[in-house]
Parts: sequence; C-alpha cells; structure tokens
Amino acid sequence: MKKILLLLLFSAVTAVATAQSLTLADLHNLCKLSNWQTGNDMLTRKGWEFHSSKKGDDDHYSIIEFAFSKSDWNSEYATAWLALYIDGSQVEKVNYIAPKNTYNVIKNSLAANGYKRIDNQIEDGNITTFYANSTYNLKLIQATTEGEYGGTKTSYRISLSRK
Repeated sequence: MKKILLLLLFSAVTAVATAQSLTLADLHNLCKLSNWQTGNDMLTRKGWEFHSSKKGDDDHYSIIEFAFSKSDWNSEYATAWLALYIDGSQVEKVNYIAPKNTYNVIKNSLAANGYKRIDNQIEDGNITTFYANSTYNLKLIQATTEGEYGGTKTSYRISLSRK
C-alpha cells in the first residue's frame, strides 16, 4: 500500500513539474496555430491558467497571457509565464519566461531543429542571442529582474515568431 501511495505521489509531482516545461516542439505548435483557442485549450490542460488579455488593433497584436503556478502572495509572480501574440485569430508569436532548466533544454535543442545563431547583443540588464531556421525567428534572452521577495534574479525568456 505504501508503494502505491509513493508511486501516486511521485506521478503527481512529475506531472506538475513537466506541465510548466514546454518544449521547443510545444512552442512551434503554439506559434503555428491558426486559432488561438486551440492554444488556450492546450495550455489549460497542462495546468496553465489565464492571467490577462489585451485586445489588439490594426497596428498591435492581441495578447493573451498565461501563468503557471502563480504566487499566492503576489499574482504578478509565477513559476513560468507564456504570452500568445495574435493577429486576427492566428498566433504569430510566443513569449515564454521559463525556468532555467527548461531554457537550457530548449537552447540545447536548437541545432537539432535547424536553428543557426545569427546575432547577439549586450544591453543594460540583459543579453540576447538571435537564432533562425527556415520557418521561425527565435530570441534567447537572459535578463536581470526583481525577485518575488526583493533582490534580483535572472529570468530566462524565449521569444519565437513566424518568419
């Protein structure tokens, strides 16, 4: 009986830990959606929750933001964030603020997905590396941000857009 309970507990923890960890393939799938509602459904099934939205206009995308494991103390903090940038109903761009280990997994999978580094830049508070393959442009950004309880921390951002 104890083994079964331990197995169930381990399975639940594993499911929660992997839900926030979107892969590069997941980001590709989100970015090529012709209907944003499909992305909304996929993310909510994985445990993400709606955070906010902003209606676009002729010059700006509509944006839907999702959070994973939002802080009970302050709703502006979460384990991971994802935003869909939408033109009409089609997703054009995905921004993902990921945990460090997920960021590294995605970074290490770029060559296998046909990405080549095309540029990099240093700015105040962040460094950005630009990649591209035949279908997408991708930016990896490491930035200094404010921590939930004060101080600073490094955030890991992945921005994927259609060419």
